[in-house]
Amino acid sequence: MALIFSSGGGRLGNQLLNIIHLYAISFEYDIDVYKLSDLFIVSKDKSLFFKIEKNNNSWEIITNYSKIKTKDKLILKVFIRAIHFYHFIMPNKKSYKIGLKNNLPKFVLGKSIERDISTLELIREAKINNVILSGWGLRNWELVLKHKKSIIQNIIEGFFPILDFDNQIKKDFLFVHVRRSDFLHISEFKDLNFSDEVWIKSITNICKNKSIKKVVIFSDNFLDKTFISLLEKNEIKVSLANFGDSKKNCFLETFVNYLYNSKAVICNASSLALSLSFLFHDEIYLPSKNDHFQKILLDKAHNSYPSSLNWN
Repeated sequence: MALIFSSGGGRLGNQLLNIIHLYAISFEYDIDVYKLSDLFIVSKDKSLFFKIEKNNNSWEIITNYSKIKTKDKLILKVFIRAIHFYHFIMPNKKSYKIGLKNNLPKFVLGKSIERDISTLELIREAKINNVILSGWGLRNWELVLKHKKSIIQNIIEGFFPILDFDNQIKKDFLFVHVRRSDFLHISEFKDLNFSDEVWIKSITNICKNKSIKKVVIFSDNFLDKTFISLLEKNEIKVSLANFGDSKKNCFLETFVNYLYNSKAVICNASSLALSLSFLFHDEIYLPSKNDHFQKILLDKAHNSYPSSLNWN
C-alpha cells in the first residue's frame, strides 16, 4: 500500500514545498510515498511516478520550463483526473482531495477531507489502501522540522546538476526577488504586495545592517528607472538578472545559483524563493510597511505573517 500525491497546484516553488512535506512523511513513517511527475519535477527514468525515499534521489528538475507545451499541460490534467477516478471506483484504493475548493483541481473525483487532517490518520488509511491525494494543504511543519537536516540533504542532491560549485559568484550581495504578477490579482495576497518605496526602504536598510554594497534583483514586473537610481544614490551597486539566450544561462539556473551564493535574501514570500531559501539559508527578509524590514526565520515562516499566506 502507498500514499500517492498527484497535484498540489502552482509551479516549481509549490511543487518543492509539496516534496518537502512528502519527504517528512517518508522519513517518519514506514510507508511508500510517491509523487506524480509534473511539468516541473519529473522521474529520472521518465516514469509517471517517482518514489520519495531516503538517500536515493529518483527525480530531477525541469530547468527550462518556459518551453513546456500546451499539449503536455493538457495531458497532465487529463491523467490526474483519470488516476483519481480509477482510485475512486476500484476496491482497496482511495481518492482524496484536500484543502479549500478554490485551491483544488476542478473535476477531480474524490472524497474531500479537511486541510488540518491528522497526518497519522492519512498514513493509517494508506497502510490499508492505496491512497491518492490532490490539493493544496498537505502540511506538517512539526514533522518537517524534525527531519529538516535529512530533507534538505536529499532535496539539495536534486539540484546538483544545476548548482555551479565552481562559479566565481562572490557571496557579498543581497538577493532581491520582487514578485508581483499574479500577487496583484489575488485579494488574499494583497499583504504580499509592496510599493517601490517600501522595497527601496527595506533593501537600503538591510544593506546597511549587513554591510552589503551590492544587490542582484530578479523581478517578474518592470522596475522603474527611479527604483534603481534611488538605490544607487545610497551607494548600492545594482545588478538586474540577465538570463540571456543560452541553455546554461536560463532563468532557473541563474536564479538558483544567485540565491545559493547570496549573503542574504529579501523577497515578498515567493514560493520559489522561500523553498530554495529553506535549503540554503536559515532566514529571509521581507519588505515592511511599518519597520525598516522584517526578518523571518525559515523554521517559523509558516507562522510568521505575511509569509504564512502562501508558505502554510
